[in-house]
Amino acid sequence: MLLIRLLYRFIALFETHATPQGLAFGVCLGMLMGLSPSYTLQFWIALSLVFLIQLNLASLCSSCAVFSLINYLGGSLFKKMGISLLTPPVALKFWSAYFEAPILPFTDFNNPQILGSFLFGILALVPIFMASVKITQRLEPTIYHWWRTTKAYNLYRGYKPYAR
Repeated sequence: MLLIRLLYRFIALFETHATPQGLAFGVCLGMLMGLSPSYTLQFWIALSLVFLIQLNLASLCSSCAVFSLINYLGGSLFKKMGISLLTPPVALKFWSAYFEAPILPFTDFNNPQILGSFLFGILALVPIFMASVKITQRLEPTIYHWWRTTKAYNLYRGYKPYAR
């Protein structure tokens, strides 16, 4: 009984903040969380934004999983990006001052892969948001109609404690 309630509450997450902007915010924040390791400062800032911005939690969780896989598969590319940012002689003075600051070393940007993946996330933030809004506006009626006609949705709606 407890597992069924948890399953129904998880399905209910798909219906909260299901506006195109809420879905796009979920995708973008999930991207930043998926590209950052859980022990870095930028991950915890993104996690705190989950509580401040109205977004769809299901899109956040799914995009976090997808971008974690992208971070794993594209690790060498992100590492090359980070090395190109960390090693120029012009940037050495900046990075040495940066890591002497009190809280900024918790970002762990001295790791080239973390710096490269965060740079990729920041550069892709606006295009991913715009593409997510357009895709959501275009596909929402089709997916919404398909979801309402599945047997799983009918079972969900017919379950007595959650019937509306």
